[in-house]
Amino acid sequence: MAGLPHFDNSTAATNYYEPIFLNQFEVIINLPSSIQGSNDGLLVEHVKSISGLPELTGVGKVSQYYKFAERTFATGKPEKTTAELSMEFEVNLNEENDMYVYNMMRAWGDLTFDPLNGRQGLKKDYIGSIKVVIFNKAQEIFREFNFSPAYLTGTLNEMALGYEKGEIYKLTAKFQCDAYRETRIGAIEV
Repeated sequence: MAGLPHFDNSTAATNYYEPIFLNQFEVIINLPSSIQGSNDGLLVEHVKSISGLPELTGVGKVSQYYKFAERTFATGKPEKTTAELSMEFEVNLNEENDMYVYNMMRAWGDLTFDPLNGRQGLKKDYIGSIKVVIFNKAQEIFREFNFSPAYLTGTLNEMALGYEKGEIYKLTAKFQCDAYRETRIGAIEV
């Protein structure tokens, strides 16, 4: 029995266990080599959010029956072995009026298919990698994902202009990741 609801009866409270804050993360994007440049490091500071981090790789179930008594088993394959990430970026203009975040994402997309000339790229030319680190308020990493190969998929959201809008442009980009590695402090090896 856990005891009465009092601070002294909580192990997490008396040991000052920190909660996990969802704003303590960093995303490092390594663009394909053909479009790497001096602005690449700026992508880190413009990522506002990321979703699609893989959790448990689920498997379905199959059933067998003896008369009407059902017994179940995990299926022989996982439901998914890839990851699909979505990131939101804020877009700024530098001193040269270059919307560098948009231009980097657009160049990455153009490596797969360039709508202005019809050129299509080979996978070896349009893959990059993405690293996501999650840390506590002291910036001690407790979970890390490395996605490689990764590439841009879908379309970038449009700049929906309007005279009565006061918002800033936020770009949403989606990435397909064929493989990933995850490291967690305290992971239980099986």
